[in-house]
Amino acid sequence: RRIPSCWITSLLLGLTLLFAFPVRAAQRFPKCCVWRVTNAKAPFYLVGSIHALSKKDYPLPRPYELALKDAGRLLFEFDPNRGLEFEKKLAAAGKYPPGQNIRSKIDPKLLAWLRENVSAVNVKHNRPKKSPDRVADFDSGAGYKPWWIAQHLVDPRNSSNMSTSHGLDNYLVSRARKMGKEIGGLESVDEHVAVLGGLSDRDSEILLRGAVGRSEPGQAEIDRMRKAWRNGNTAALWAGDARSRKEAPWIAARLVDDRNVKWIPRI
Repeated sequence: RRIPSCWITSLLLGLTLLFAFPVRAAQRFPKCCVWRVTNAKAPFYLVGSIHALSKKDYPLPRPYELALKDAGRLLFEFDPNRGLEFEKKLAAAGKYPPGQNIRSKIDPKLLAWLRENVSAVNVKHNRPKKSPDRVADFDSGAGYKPWWIAQHLVDPRNSSNMSTSHGLDNYLVSRARKMGKEIGGLESVDEHVAVLGGLSDRDSEILLRGAVGRSEPGQAEIDRMRKAWRNGNTAALWAGDARSRKEAPWIAARLVDDRNVKWIPRI
């Protein structure tokens, strides 16, 4: 399979909001994706997150640990305490209603390419470690929508050394629970599901075309993004998303910008 897509940055990057106790005096720290907002009644940190990382990405740059220590409350994209509810609703949103399938929803040439190059993988993330995914021909997964297939083609968990279990979100949630900090979300579960689940057939196909239309090795793109994230290189992160913004700016806005606008008054 040719992996990844020009949408990988939008799908993989996230935001965590940490509401802080009285802010520390200015100190010099390594540059990274942590910003401290002080001109507010309740000071807070904005933390740039990658949902899937590897063990070698730890320990984190010091500002991440400082923000976690200072914060009394952590807000993620949606409430991590409702993760199972989200997974069930997202999986349901990724399937067509009975009697419909992808065969009549996408361009016949794209369908032919998928049948020739992509296997349908029945992924069960809670399966025993030694139990392999079930692989079948593409048509056995024809009940899934294009965006669902695209998401799994660029899923960082397909990389041998990356996992959401090592992702920054998971790390912060685990640490916050042990430290007795409040945890919540900026979006409801339904809002979070609707980001992808509410895509039109046309826009869903655009995501899928992006996922299969790149010849560059997926790991190289992921590694560049991880490096840019760790070093706080926002220009590189922005540049990595340039193709998606150029080809379908309305989808890029749906994945990132429109949501950010909604979050501002909630913050």
